[in-house]
This record gives sequence, C-alpha cells and structure tokens, in this order.
Amino acid sequence: MVGIDVGIANFLTTSDGRHYGTFNGKLRERHKRDREKRRRKAKLRKCLEKKGVPKEKLPSTSSATGQRLIRHVRQEINRAVNLCFVEHEGCRFAYEQLSVASMRHKARAMNAYMRASNLGHVPHQIAWNATKRGVAATKVKSAYSSQECSVCHFVDRKNRPNQQTFCCRVCGHTAHADINASRNLASRLNDKELRACQNRQEVKALLMRRHEQWKQKCRFLVVEPPVQLGLWARSETSTDVG
Repeated sequence: MVGIDVGIANFLTTSDGRHYGTFNGKLRERHKRDREKRRRKAKLRKCLEKKGVPKEKLPSTSSATGQRLIRHVRQEINRAVNLCFVEHEGCRFAYEQLSVASMRHKARAMNAYMRASNLGHVPHQIAWNATKRGVAATKVKSAYSSQECSVCHFVDRKNRPNQQTFCCRVCGHTAHADINASRNLASRLNDKELRACQNRQEVKALLMRRHEQWKQKCRFLVVEPPVQLGLWARSETSTDVG
C-alpha cells in the first residue's frame, strides 16, 4: 500500500520516501520568462487601446512558448507517474482528492505559478495509469493531510515551519513535509471513520479525538509554558519568608 502526495516542488511523493518529477529548475525559469513576456504584451495592448487602435490590430497576449511549456510540463508529469508505477509494481495506491480550481493564494505570482505547474493533470494521469496497468488506485480525503502528524495525529498549521519541513509541535516527529502527508494518505485508504466524514470540520474533530487517544495510550501530558511559569512564580512567593 503506497500513499501519493501531489505537489509543485515534487510532482509525486510516495510514502516510502521517493520523489518523482519537479516543476522547479528549468520549467520554472521558462514560466518566469513567459509570464514576463505576457505582461509586456498586455501593457502594450493597453497603451494601443488608449490610442484608439482597432482590436483586430492589437497584439495577442497568448504566446506559442506558453503553449509549448504546458505540453512539456504534462510530459514531465507523465514521465514521473510512469516511473512511480514501474518502481511500485504490484502495489495499491492511495492519492489525494485534489481540487486545483478551488485553490487560491493572495499573491498573483503564486496563483500563476500553481496554474503553470498543471497539478490538476496529476490525478488524471494516476487514474489513467492505474486503469492501463490493472492496478488499484483509490482517491482518499486529503483534508489536513499536510498538517496532521503521522505519529500522534495532532493537527496544526504550525507543524510546518516551512514548505519542505514537518515538525510536530507535540511529539516532536520530524520528516519531509510531503513524505509525512503521503503516509497520512496511505493510512486513510481503509479508514472507514474518516471516509464517513462529511466536511473538513468533521475530519479535524476525528483527528483530534485520535490525538487525545494517542496521548492517553502513551500517558503523554502536555504542559504549556505559561502554566509552568505561573506555577513557578506561585511556588517562589509561597516559600519567600522575608
């Protein structure tokens, strides 16, 4: 059973710690150049519109280089998925339900970067490869998979101090963020309780209940620093005889 996490830095990351394909490097540099070219064309188009130039004579904001980049990105995704299936022959796959259309960032550059990476093509290619090879590949709910600790199930956005690092604020488990997420996806393949959840709130409530069960099982007590400081201050004042 192998979990697959989809991302930009690595198109695919499996639960056994392998990475396949990336949008960074040459593809990202080509995207930057194409985006700057489109912005210059759009600026020129606005200036010509103000001067009264007819629309049929205005320069187009589309570019042949942008279309070639899209084809090359899809080719890289296809190679990454094919290699992943070859190296995991006979395995069952669990991959995330990815909705790229609903993903939005505050920065326009990040939105353009995400669209250029063509992440929406990855799940389709996984499903197509699974059907072609006769392999079981199942979509699982991905809510909080990148924020959940694969050891203690604690969910917090602060568990990821940066894009590539996962460090649980409770148990201290440290791993590559994509590998941790892929392990969570693999564990959700046969999880009937999580499958029955209707929304993200129910998923988070279930994960936090499991975290509390993990703490009771391990007899783990978390004491916040402010509480410790308060107890220390009271003990100091009670022992002060002067």
